[in-house]
Amino acid sequence: MQKLLSREAPFLIRSIVRAVAFSCIGALTACSGALPGSGVVAPNSEGLGPDDGYYPVTRPGAVRQVCPPAEAPGEMRCFAWMRTDLRPQMQFPNAIPRGVGYSPAQIQAAYGLDPSKGGGQTVAIVDAYGNDTAESDLATYRKAAGLPACTIANKCLRILNEDGRPSPLPPQPKTSSLKIGWTFEETLDLDAVSAACPKCKIILLEASKQTSTSLYKAVASAARLGANIITNSYGGGEALPAAPAQFNQPGHLIVASSGDSGGGTKHFGGPQMPCTYANVVCVGGTRLTHKHGKWHEVVWNDIDACGVQCGATGSGCSTIVHKPSWQTDAGCTFRSETDIAATASPLSPFATYSALFQKMYGSGWQPFGGTSLSAPLVAGMFALAGNASSRHAAEEIWQHHASLDDVVKGSNIDQSVTGPCASSVTYICVAGPGYDGPTGWGTPNGTGAL
Repeated sequence: MQKLLSREAPFLIRSIVRAVAFSCIGALTACSGALPGSGVVAPNSEGLGPDDGYYPVTRPGAVRQVCPPAEAPGEMRCFAWMRTDLRPQMQFPNAIPRGVGYSPAQIQAAYGLDPSKGGGQTVAIVDAYGNDTAESDLATYRKAAGLPACTIANKCLRILNEDGRPSPLPPQPKTSSLKIGWTFEETLDLDAVSAACPKCKIILLEASKQTSTSLYKAVASAARLGANIITNSYGGGEALPAAPAQFNQPGHLIVASSGDSGGGTKHFGGPQMPCTYANVVCVGGTRLTHKHGKWHEVVWNDIDACGVQCGATGSGCSTIVHKPSWQTDAGCTFRSETDIAATASPLSPFATYSALFQKMYGSGWQPFGGTSLSAPLVAGMFALAGNASSRHAAEEIWQHHASLDDVVKGSNIDQSVTGPCASSVTYICVAGPGYDGPTGWGTPNGTGAL
């Protein structure tokens, strides 16, 4: 028993810190101070600033996960991270204000995307619980970004329950509930898909519970409804022996987030389902900045950057999903996580809009990150490519990755809590030339690899 408690201690420490952070989500002023043990905000040692798309944290406790850890077997957690210390600057009517993160135009420039493509493609977003202002919030965001309208009336947007029906939709959680983070997640997903693929149609499927049973049912409904791409910004530790039938959808491309707690460590993080299913494109995270006229990406790892735990992209060697024949890395004997990556750091955030943010935080524009951002962005990029019905996307990435930008700097190790990478497979935690766990084969540069 003593050995068990010793092994789980770092997990418990981090869980306690996060529990305090989660308790602040529903209150506007509850998190204005430092979290216990957070110390001071870490200095910015890289010389980056807002002009580079990098926003140093201004106070402890300002970056937090919006969804709490799963509390019961079969539960899932969304992977969105939110900033509460940034406020819009130079705000003009019908425009995304400066100071709260990247806009669609910047995302398109960073990844070489052609926003004129994507017509006829449908991206389905799978999340839990309701969002009462999803349509009107999306309308505000897209108008501010100069994107074409996407509404229920013009048949661009559908909001459905897990069975694929327009009613009854699950209710929106109360703002005092920890489940309200899923409502934030829906906002992020809608805005991210819109940024990457402005001409795509969108289906938002709202599961009745945050369980794999409800969420996976929504995945199956999305495929039945004809969605070309299905994106899942949630996950949980590996528990099932194989991918369930809902993720075997030939002709429909499925992407999922790799997680936000680092990878390959002895005590925390590691492979997440559904990302490790062999039929899923597993999306990791980077920190995207722009300096001296060029875009730069390193592994997303902000754990030591802001005085409290600030997240790192997930990765790992699966313990139960057999290695697909198309994976060519020699270190992991089972499925390697991840395949591809995109921006995820809340320190180089993405701007989102919600009336709920205005109600809770005093500004409708808020900065977000996490692999909850990178997955829907990549989903939109796949839609731009328009190849979902004709290829096994994860396999194609492994076989045709020459046009991806290789991310060679950084790791997702949390030395302060979990210790060094537990596995002898160093590349699962540390980026380098070629394949690595945190960022897969790299990040999109156009849609040639998609």
